[in-house]
Amino acid sequence: MAKVLKLLVLLAAVGGLLTAGSYAGARFTAGKVTGNKPPLSNRTIVFLGWRPPKFEGVPDLPGRPRAWVIRYGRTSLPGIAHATIYVSPTGKLIATVPRDLEARIAAWERAQEPGP
Repeated sequence: MAKVLKLLVLLAAVGGLLTAGSYAGARFTAGKVTGNKPPLSNRTIVFLGWRPPKFEGVPDLPGRPRAWVIRYGRTSLPGIAHATIYVSPTGKLIATVPRDLEARIAAWERAQEPGP
């Protein structure tokens, strides 16, 4: 019985480390998209992929992949009320909403730079 309990504790610890690593990868990838001082705020992060008793994935994306969904409720970007970044459990960027989010953030950062 003690061996079974040790195995369960070990499996829980490994699962926790894998989840933490996946979360960190998603945060890092989203940070690469948004930059140092993003014009985005009110962030929420949710993993869509496993809801007992089945694997569901992200219903908004084709193929319903499992992904970390990082939503920003407020933006300073013109014409955008909110933004969403989808990142795979391995840390790869799947999609952004709007699709040109990186370009819009880059343009916003250029506009914020002081002129000569």
